[in-house]
Amino acid sequence: MTALLWAMVRARRGLAVITLLLTALAAAAAAAGPLYQDAAAVSLRGVEVAAATVGERVVTAQTSDDPRGGDQPLRPYVPGMVTLSGISAQVVVTGEQGEENEQGMFLATRTGICEHLTIVRGRCATGEREVVLRVDAASELAALPGQDLEFRSPPAGPQDEDPPAPVRLTVVGLYQPVRLDDPYWGDRQVLTGLDQPAAFATERTVAAVDGSRMRMVDLLITPAAFEDTDRLRDDLGDAESELDAGGFGTDTEVDNLIARISAGEEQLASSLLLAAVPLVMLCWLVLFIAVAGGVEQRRGELGLTALRGVPARTRWWLATAETSVPVLVAVIPGYLLGYAATALLAAVALPGSPTVYLNPASALYTAVAVLGALLAGLLAQVRALTTPVLGLLRRARVRRRGGLVGGVEAMVGALALVAGYQVAAGGDTGSGGIGLLAPLCIALGLGLVAARAVGVPAERLGRRALRRGRLRTGLAALTLARGGGTHWVVVLLTVVFGLLGFALSARDVAAQAWHERAEVQVGAARVLRVETLPAAGLLHAVRTADPDGRYAMAAMRVNVNTETKLLAVDSSRLPAVALWPDAYGATAPAEVARQLRPAEVTPLSLTAAEVEVTVTLDRIEPGATAGLTLRLVGVGGAQSSVRVEKLKPGTHAYRIATPACAAGSCQLRQLSVDLFTPKRYLVDLTVGDLRDRTGKTVLSGADLAGHHWRLPQTSAARPVPDLAPAAGGLRVSVDSVLTPDMRASADPAPDPLPLVAAGDLPPELLGAGGTVRVPIVRAGTLPLVPRYGAHGALVDLQYADLRVGGESDAQEPEVWLSADAPADLVERLEANGLKVLGERDAAGQLRLYEEQAPALAMLFLAAAALVGVLFAAGGLLVTAVLERGRADEGLAALRGQGVRAAVLRGADLGGRFALVLTGTLIGLLAAALSWALARGVLPVFGDGGTAVPPPDLPGPLVTAPIAVALLVLLTTCLLATRVARGSEGATS
Repeated sequence: MTALLWAMVRARRGLAVITLLLTALAAAAAAAGPLYQDAAAVSLRGVEVAAATVGERVVTAQTSDDPRGGDQPLRPYVPGMVTLSGISAQVVVTGEQGEENEQGMFLATRTGICEHLTIVRGRCATGEREVVLRVDAASELAALPGQDLEFRSPPAGPQDEDPPAPVRLTVVGLYQPVRLDDPYWGDRQVLTGLDQPAAFATERTVAAVDGSRMRMVDLLITPAAFEDTDRLRDDLGDAESELDAGGFGTDTEVDNLIARISAGEEQLASSLLLAAVPLVMLCWLVLFIAVAGGVEQRRGELGLTALRGVPARTRWWLATAETSVPVLVAVIPGYLLGYAATALLAAVALPGSPTVYLNPASALYTAVAVLGALLAGLLAQVRALTTPVLGLLRRARVRRRGGLVGGVEAMVGALALVAGYQVAAGGDTGSGGIGLLAPLCIALGLGLVAARAVGVPAERLGRRALRRGRLRTGLAALTLARGGGTHWVVVLLTVVFGLLGFALSARDVAAQAWHERAEVQVGAARVLRVETLPAAGLLHAVRTADPDGRYAMAAMRVNVNTETKLLAVDSSRLPAVALWPDAYGATAPAEVARQLRPAEVTPLSLTAAEVEVTVTLDRIEPGATAGLTLRLVGVGGAQSSVRVEKLKPGTHAYRIATPACAAGSCQLRQLSVDLFTPKRYLVDLTVGDLRDRTGKTVLSGADLAGHHWRLPQTSAARPVPDLAPAAGGLRVSVDSVLTPDMRASADPAPDPLPLVAAGDLPPELLGAGGTVRVPIVRAGTLPLVPRYGAHGALVDLQYADLRVGGESDAQEPEVWLSADAPADLVERLEANGLKVLGERDAAGQLRLYEEQAPALAMLFLAAAALVGVLFAAGGLLVTAVLERGRADEGLAALRGQGVRAAVLRGADLGGRFALVLTGTLIGLLAAALSWALARGVLPVFGDGGTAVPPPDLPGPLVTAPIAVALLVLLTTCLLATRVARGSEGATS
């Protein structure tokens, strides 16, 4: 029996080779899913860790002393994390000039410090009593390498009778300021020198300085730690417990990073493995076509076998074994092929080019794919093995119209369409997972239904063409209608183009969404995050560094108690600096700037080192005292308050020092009356002219009276004063038994405050912690706004500072830079008092989106869809190979009836072209239907963000790869025609 089996395989070795190759491809596709998933997960971890904030990458712990009293600090171990330890002490450093040249500093040490410092002069401190200083600190101390400096702890208080003894240390090197976004420093200001410079020495040297010290233990996370997130959480819990028991206080945001990576890996797991299913099914379908065609070739052999009395069991075994042998032989080559293809894809396309390792899941999926190949081969032979002997021996097959098989196929197709719709409708938006099967179900269902339905119109077209004498067209149409296995090729092409169209559309829409969100979320080509400072100081520094307003724009977040996120921008620079993608709509940025700032504001300004303020006190409660406080904002945004302690009845001039206004113009932002009374709150006064030392009026009472003043929100329990113009200036009066809020803020900004927003807006905003009600008006509407997308609003920064700024610093201050900003602009900004803490850019944000889980999943989907085109080409060639040598069947039989060979060749090629074009058209219809129903199930952003919704339709460029795929298949038709007619010359 074995010899007979091998003889059968050798006799039809072409079909055996085809079966082996198709099974190998199915096994490769099945193995590629789990292998790619593991490699993509490794890549994802590296991407997410690199993009995480410092707080998300470090577990910080500190204590004022080593609680165990030993020389060795606690050093907990967590797999995949680096443990860093060190100590620091606050010191005062004395230079060569003695106490006149002192500077506060942190003296610290840390594991591996010399590897992370950029020494620009000298060397790192490796011995006792050696120290390295930051370049700017050494410049202020006039210190050079080789020079000795005194380090001592700062005194405990002004009456410290026993100050700590100083320690003399030798400067051996100077280092550049460290990068604040480097996780090695753990976001510790004592190491980064954000407030005070840091000097570094050995641990014994730091310990030699008397006074209190802080011990630090930090756990720095690496991508390797995320191989098992459950174990990582347990290990982190154990480490934190150990540190807590040792008296260390811990702080970390690692849980946010763990949650983000876990969500990304779940997206990959639910998307990638199911993405391999259509590819495997395509292989099964091509294998089914090949085996069914091979069985059709040996119908006569099967009939003779049955006629000679061979038992049915033996006939089944022989037919099944002939297919099973190449299927089983293909297991290992197919598995290795899948590994090699995945390794190549990972090396070329995945971030970080991770190494691909074999895993049990890939072996399991390969086994399932091979089992499916065996079942496909068996199903392809069922019809021939159950046909009676007479039917097998008949040369001319009986055409069945409809029949049981056709009815079953139509029913399965309809069920697949319904299943695809239910899967698409039932999947959560962006959920991925089982929802990704919807395009396959829809394409398969439409292909099965259309393949059975296309025969009737094709036959009618063929008959009509023959009656009109158009032989090529008529024979081509009849070939499409009556060709053996034609409907399965239509199903194959429908599924291929249905999946290809959906995958390419998804990738194109996602790419558009990533690009738009990167530009929206960042806002400009580059964005600098700067140290917190007053909004006026931010505006001044940016405008001074870029006086023309072409390259830089100040921006900040405005805290308001509402769901609307508010971004304040220097609107005059918005058109020149901000990115303006098409997602913002048709409104030009210049028009948005005009809507945000309809009028210039004129603040109350004065310039004088000392002023005389004229105040007329008309009435006051007996026994009460009143004072006057002016809040001033200097040129650089520095805020100061000056006060007249006690006002006297009548008109008097009070002299107060205003040193903050000596060098440049100051803004008067607020005046308040300080009223102290034992009974009733009663006062009536007028604030008049402000004059400098020479008697020149720097701010007139008329200016005060004509200015717009904003009072605090009034309530039954908290009255506010009455403000009114008076002959001598601004009149302030109150008469109440309740404690009034006597503050009045100079606010020339428009009222209500103009906003340009996306989405709904409340009638008013609550600013300054909910204490200031801000009436607003919608000056314009955009589909999306910079930074906050569909759920935010823009406001002019100066308007916002005047209305809700108060005495607080700017929230999350930033400087937006245009793409063509000069290289020295950052230096100019720093020279004007800004301290840059970090930087991000739109290109980097786009890169991040292109490397997160949805992008990695779509890459595999697109690759699988393109490989499916190759499977379709293989299916066309398989059908051509099965037609070789059958010169007495099909169109070749007409050669003996006098039909010219050129006509037959044209009809053959036309039939194949018609087959491909029909399958392509139905497949693209399936893709459109799938996109309309199931586009929402595909995740686009790793964080599930909806602030920037993806577009509904792909761009026109998506048609290019589809056209290339169609061209490949049409070219394959030319080759298939030559293959099918390869033996005709020998037989004719």
